[in-house]
Amino acid sequence: MQESHGVTAAAAQLGFDPQSLARVAGKVSADIAASKYDGARIMVARRGQTVLDLTLGYAQRDADRMLKPDSAFSIMSISKVMTAVALLRCVERGQVSLITPVSHIIPEFAKRGKERVTVGQILTHTAGLGMAPAPLPVDQLGDLDRAVAAICDLPLESAPGEIVSYSAMTGYTILAGVVKRLDEKQRAFRHIMAQDVFEPLQMRDTSFGLAPHLASRRVPVIVRDPDAPELNKAFLAARDNGATESTELASGGATFSTAQDLVRFAEMLRLGGALDGKRILSPAMVRAMVRNQTGDRPNSMFNSSRALHGMAPFPAYLGLGTFLRGEGIFPSHIAMLASPSSFGGWGLGSMGFWVDPERELTFVALTSGVMERIRNLLRFQALGDMVLASIVE
Repeated sequence: MQESHGVTAAAAQLGFDPQSLARVAGKVSADIAASKYDGARIMVARRGQTVLDLTLGYAQRDADRMLKPDSAFSIMSISKVMTAVALLRCVERGQVSLITPVSHIIPEFAKRGKERVTVGQILTHTAGLGMAPAPLPVDQLGDLDRAVAAICDLPLESAPGEIVSYSAMTGYTILAGVVKRLDEKQRAFRHIMAQDVFEPLQMRDTSFGLAPHLASRRVPVIVRDPDAPELNKAFLAARDNGATESTELASGGATFSTAQDLVRFAEMLRLGGALDGKRILSPAMVRAMVRNQTGDRPNSMFNSSRALHGMAPFPAYLGLGTFLRGEGIFPSHIAMLASPSSFGGWGLGSMGFWVDPERELTFVALTSGVMERIRNLLRFQALGDMVLASIVE
């Protein structure tokens, strides 16, 4: 049962101060009214029970279309966590290891300095691949085989293992190519994800590519931040509008999901790789996913954003496909008050999820209206802190 401001009856029983937790709705509503973004779908669960369930604002402000609880969002780089899960399932089956050179699986990758790049380096964004997408027209980026071939022809931007250079669009496209080539059934990547991950987890409203049953519920990708130098509005709109059922953008941009489904995905990870009797990963592999693989090195992706805000470098804290909270005070989509072991994933200026295993808490926030990346992190960090500050037991 849901009460006012999205706070459920279970909240008090699970250690929350309901009045404090209800403030989240007020904060989000004020931000939407100020046109910082258009709408928000937020769910918080503790020990598997929902304590906050919010649907506020617009799916598409310009069309006066309101968000609904089952609105389907383009989840951006959250899809990378899902792609990582598919890759790590291959590791568990002994088909590949994290120190396997990618060229052992995709021979044409072995050119222009990429001969020794390993699967693990791509997984941890230390391979030296760039931020830009494959050099293809926007309407061809979702053709996985064509995108892999184009990326194979690219040079590295830095030596493998040298720096943490977040690869927004190329690295995890290659990992999807690895998963596809290792698949004994020779399935399309989107079908591997659907049959091996989403269906067992009963994530019925999640798909790589725009599934027909999600089209009418889709939230368009629209940039709302006028001061976001890293956001190419025309490219993002074209990529979003071009999504079809067969589009495969494993790195992000055409994977669709709902808040309810992402709670199930996050809960699977929180519970060590299984949910409702369906095991996706082993507990040992989930522990590896959430272990810091990048030390204290900064994430080069934030260089332009840090310059915009006048910020000093801060640690990347990357696991195997995940972002980690770690220690310290710095921008993160994960709450500052979260336990250091907290982990999750986030998507370009608009959405994120995280799990605090010590507090047995899962947080999912999907928003319409893309923001500059550090402003987005600070926004989610503040909302997460409000949630954690509401725990009194």
